[in-house]
Amino acid sequence: MNASNAHKRLAILALLLACLALAGCSGSALYSNLEEQQANQVMAALLGAGIKADKNLSADKKGWEVRIAESDFPRAMDVLHARGLPRRQSFTMGEIFKKEGFATSATQEKALYVFGLEESMRQKLLKIDGVVDAAVSIALPDRNPLGDNKAKSSASVFIYQDPGTDLRDRETDLKVGVKDSIEGLDDLDQVTIKFFTVGATAPRQAATDAPGGMPAVLSSISPLTVAITLGVAVLLALAIAFGSRARARLAQAKQPQRVWNG
Repeated sequence: MNASNAHKRLAILALLLACLALAGCSGSALYSNLEEQQANQVMAALLGAGIKADKNLSADKKGWEVRIAESDFPRAMDVLHARGLPRRQSFTMGEIFKKEGFATSATQEKALYVFGLEESMRQKLLKIDGVVDAAVSIALPDRNPLGDNKAKSSASVFIYQDPGTDLRDRETDLKVGVKDSIEGLDDLDQVTIKFFTVGATAPRQAATDAPGGMPAVLSSISPLTVAITLGVAVLLALAIAFGSRARARLAQAKQPQRVWNG
């Protein structure tokens, strides 16, 4: 095997080691066992803020996980908190009223019914621009067969809005929407809505440049990954230098010796 072939093999080996090192440092799981919609929302928020992230199936194959560099954890949590992510899992009516067991009590049936109304109302509120999350509590009095109920239905709504949005001027419209969605709720005064603004959004500058002028893409790489990559690059440089020196010696050895004719 000549020096040229040895040089090529060493270069290929160094490149393979670099690829393996980078593949093995794909970050740590920020969230696991997410629904795909939850994972997609988290990915969109992180990538929009300039944080490199990857989405993969969780280890138990029961959901999705989002992985980022450990050095990005603090900023990633700030970004997600500002957007109310990941949102809690939503349930459909079929999932809520899924029968488990032979029979359910009247109390259980009512609890499921109320929870279904609350979840349905929450889903409607989440479709409004500027609403990050919402919580709905509904109080339905038990029906009196004699028809002389004095207790009234009521609803309490907490709306968590985006920092750039103020929905307070739409409070009356929101109350009407809640009242019309709940059977037996006829009095608008029985609907209360409270507005809360989630944490301030991370500065846009942080999405483009990290401290010290380093691009965000580079700052998202963990120090361990950088150290391994630099180490492999040094090995590659040494291999190239060694190969070049070996070729030079081989070429010098093949040159015919000069004979002095003087």
